[in-house]
Amino acid sequence: MAVSTLEPEYEGVVMDVSGRVGRVDGTSQSPRNSAATASHAREVDPLSVTKRLQRDGRWPEVEPVRDRLMKECKKKGMSKPDAQAWTYAELDRLYPPLVTEWATGSDDDELGSTDRGTVTGLSDIPASWGQLPANASLGAEIAWCQANRLWVVEEKSDGATVVHLKLARSPAPSWSALGWLETSIRAYSKFVDVAAKVTATHQDEQDMVRRERMAIDEIRSLLAEMREDSDGG
Repeated sequence: MAVSTLEPEYEGVVMDVSGRVGRVDGTSQSPRNSAATASHAREVDPLSVTKRLQRDGRWPEVEPVRDRLMKECKKKGMSKPDAQAWTYAELDRLYPPLVTEWATGSDDDELGSTDRGTVTGLSDIPASWGQLPANASLGAEIAWCQANRLWVVEEKSDGATVVHLKLARSPAPSWSALGWLETSIRAYSKFVDVAAKVTATHQDEQDMVRRERMAIDEIRSLLAEMREDSDGG
């Protein structure tokens, strides 16, 4: 059985028999009340971290953690750039790249030919879009990909894929949405799984809102009847 040695910065991380890495405690460090925290954090690219976690299928699990860490930084009085730098460095530490054994031929087949091709055009942001935020709600990002994928993605006969963002029906809600678009190109099955979960969650929320509105209407109706009875008495 292969033995993996992890770097000191991944202390508290274990690898199971499948070769996947996970934290023992799942805890994060606490941000300090100083901008020095961000300067001493490992420098990472937020978009790269987000795209990696999306490709691994772990972003739905990580997104609430990111939101919590950002709130902690805000409470400590950190600026938004410092908070973002610290948060994504911490996410990169808590959720390091998955350690896998040497890929076999079957693994290559499972990835699909599109994953072996090149993807270009994702960085060609139309000037009319302005400055994109790092993230938006997961539902908005997935919905944008679903609505625009057929318009902007061109698959070549040689396996390469060209993305024409200028043909999108609307601007992307965030950089993360572009990461999800890349995921839909390289690992479509993963994207479909996440989209299905997001849709189910959205449907549950709509049902809850509908039930709450019905309850409010019933209460208003009862109050109206009580007023009528009171006026009649």
